[in-house]
Amino acid sequence: MKKCLTREDLRRDGAMALKRGRWGNADLYLFSQPGETWVIKDFSPCPPLIRESWGRLLVRHECGALSRLSGIGGIPELICVLDAYAFCYGYIPGRILRGTPSSMVEPDFFYRLEALVNCMHQRNLVHLDLRNSRNVLITESGAPALLDFQSSVNLDHVPKPFRQFLKEIDISGVYKLWKSKKPESMDMQRKSRLAAMNRKRGLWMLRGYPLGTRKAPRK
Repeated sequence: MKKCLTREDLRRDGAMALKRGRWGNADLYLFSQPGETWVIKDFSPCPPLIRESWGRLLVRHECGALSRLSGIGGIPELICVLDAYAFCYGYIPGRILRGTPSSMVEPDFFYRLEALVNCMHQRNLVHLDLRNSRNVLITESGAPALLDFQSSVNLDHVPKPFRQFLKEIDISGVYKLWKSKKPESMDMQRKSRLAAMNRKRGLWMLRGYPLGTRKAPRK
């Protein structure tokens, strides 16, 4: 990994806020230097109990996931760990799939997304939040990219009988988005596979958090 930023660098050079996290989620910032742009995922603004437990755990967890997937096109490249509460990864220019009109999605986009997810699975890692279209990016070249590996699971630690089921959760997420955006290009085999997994959705882990966005501190 490259020599990392420090919080002093951020204070001196400035970072643009991208997204304010909910009570247990990080804030996201965009930081640019000549020739490169990074995203900073920072749990330090979380309440102390969350920051010192959940925040530290998720920094280690997501950095581990990105390190495992290093070199795969369409996966953000881990740049460095800022400190116990934050890390930096390479910014991928593009637009989030959510809210993108179907007409702006390339005809082969979901075939390429399916292939990207299968490539991730070959590294023995599952994402588990691909039904959320905010976690899928359309790059400037029209290719897919994946974001937010907070919910990911390293299959090395999962009993073999359950690994395929977790992979199917990922693939069904791809197919759900495919059916929503480009149903005319989706064959019956994929539709049937999606329907089969939808019948098992009662086994899904809970998604998201019960509370909303953190309030800005009073000045």
